[in-house]
Amino acid sequence: MTNLDRLDFENGRKAEAKIINFKDYAEYHEKLSEVMEIVNDLSDEIFDSLFILASLDKWKQWSDTQPVGTVFDVSEEMLRNTGDENIDLLWELLDKIEEVKGKIRVNPRVEPEEEIGEDDEYDD
Repeated sequence: MTNLDRLDFENGRKAEAKIINFKDYAEYHEKLSEVMEIVNDLSDEIFDSLFILASLDKWKQWSDTQPVGTVFDVSEEMLRNTGDENIDLLWELLDKIEEVKGKIRVNPRVEPEEEIGEDDEYDD
């Protein structure tokens, strides 16, 4: 017996069909967009911290010899190869965040305006 069978037929009762409330659907995607902004900000913050961490440990000797205001281009490859285990773990976290971000659908599949016409009504 599947979960659907149990839900529909357990004790001889049938589950009622749920009507999609497009207002809730839009709110869901609005909240999801907010969460993704937080995730993006977190990802940026972690990435920016990688250079600081490297400069405070593995690259400290080099960093201490640089005059204030020195501009230096750091590549992703350089940050991925610092030899610092904590930085390596943070890279794994960033990679996982990027993987998950690529799987999350932020935009609704169906816009409420497309599904519900001006004269149509729906319950709140």
